[in-house]
Amino acid sequence: MPRHDSISLGELNDSQFYILAALVQPRHGYAVMQLLLEVPNQMVHIGPATLYTTLHKLVDAGLLERCASEGVSKVYVITPDGYSRLENEIARKRAMVAFAEQLVGSMR
Repeated sequence: MPRHDSISLGELNDSQFYILAALVQPRHGYAVMQLLLEVPNQMVHIGPATLYTTLHKLVDAGLLERCASEGVSKVYVITPDGYSRLENEIARKRAMVAFAEQLVGSMR
């Protein structure tokens, strides 16, 4: 049975989610890493290998595109399909949190 990643299943893993969100404005990979270091409580840890592998997967899936270069740095930006997927993922995560909060609230 072939292995499917989350992108092909219509979901985003945490790294994909954060990278896609970071690229609603054009940025190069290093700028994405710097932005993610600013996430409160150090909730995101994406190393360079994961970042660049994920960027390539998101480009291959049509969710990101290369838009320019700054010297040797490749600049990426979200596509309309990527933006739609990001909005769907935000709604999915909100539903997950609401479900968990309801259950946790019932235990108090």
